[in-house]
Amino acid sequence: MARIPQKTPFRCPGCGFSQMEPPHLISTYCRSCGGHYEVAGRAVSEPVLPPVPGLRPDVKKRSIFCHKCGTSHPASSHARSTLCPSCNAAIDLADVTFHSPASLHVDTRGKLLIGPDASLSSSLTICGSAHIQGRIIGRLVSEGEVRIGTNEVCACHIAAPVIVIEKNRRPTFTHPLQTERLVVFGCLTGIVHCRGVVHVRRGGRLEAEIHAKAVTVDKGGVLMGDCHVSGSTTPVPKSNEWPASWPGSLCVAR
Repeated sequence: MARIPQKTPFRCPGCGFSQMEPPHLISTYCRSCGGHYEVAGRAVSEPVLPPVPGLRPDVKKRSIFCHKCGTSHPASSHARSTLCPSCNAAIDLADVTFHSPASLHVDTRGKLLIGPDASLSSSLTICGSAHIQGRIIGRLVSEGEVRIGTNEVCACHIAAPVIVIEKNRRPTFTHPLQTERLVVFGCLTGIVHCRGVVHVRRGGRLEAEIHAKAVTVDKGGVLMGDCHVSGSTTPVPKSNEWPASWPGSLCVAR
């Protein structure tokens, strides 16, 4: 019967986080701050000298929100992945690019790129920002700007602080777009819930049912459809909340 190798705790000299590693490990990355350090022969049970000020710059951190359990935790700005300390969910922090059709779950705080010949189908896609040149199906929650540069018909809910329809593009969305600011350079057909301003730029065209706080149409822009302008609009989901009017729940058990 094969013997299971025992693991030994090692402590990160930068942040003090202790993690279990094989006893003969030479170097590793800290799962807390993302810093790399050598650990050859140095277990946590042995004395560890505190880091000398000035030898290593302070690790910049950012807050990562877990859409599975609804908690936030700090992570290094240089880390490419992290684990939620509350529910142990793996969260990717790197950019994700698709150049061909795919059907899978995406949960990253990096940039999501869907190429012109690609499509992404997922019940819930989470990203830091997005550029859609192909087709997307399902639900997309972005913590940053979403740029739409496609001519496809997309059956997708999109929730993002800023949504931009690129010039000379004609996307059609069969489900609502929820945002704080919508800028239309091309032609958009769909339903828009905007907590801020909908701005149709010169040469832009918006054919939609609009619920917004304000609407601006530049000279040379076109607005067609039902327009409901008032101070009371459907709330836009932030990185740590989900509007009650949105189907489903933000904290989704996978």
